[in-house]
Amino acid sequence: MTLDFSWGGEKGCVSLFPNPEFHLHNVPAGAKRLSLTLTKGAREMGGQELPIPQNGILPSGTFRTFAPCNPGVYQWTAQVKSATGDVLSEASKARYYPSDELAQH
Repeated sequence: MTLDFSWGGEKGCVSLFPNPEFHLHNVPAGAKRLSLTLTKGAREMGGQELPIPQNGILPSGTFRTFAPCNPGVYQWTAQVKSATGDVLSEASKARYYPSDELAQH
């Protein structure tokens, strides 16, 4: 499974930040739930568990987290789960905020 997103056009330093648009590819069969978590280093900045979108695209603004404010590397991690809660796959993507450049893991 792969995960992609872009900070393009997103404004930071707000109390609750709308998520960017996410694109999921190669989601395993049987996956029902999607858990997304935003981190900066060891600091967790929020996330949400949602139904997996049929088309693999989760629109911007579907949920909110604590905003990226300071420039730096922020990482989104996605886990997809079965109906019983078993983790079927995990993917992550780290990008510099606000430049949107990919960061090395």
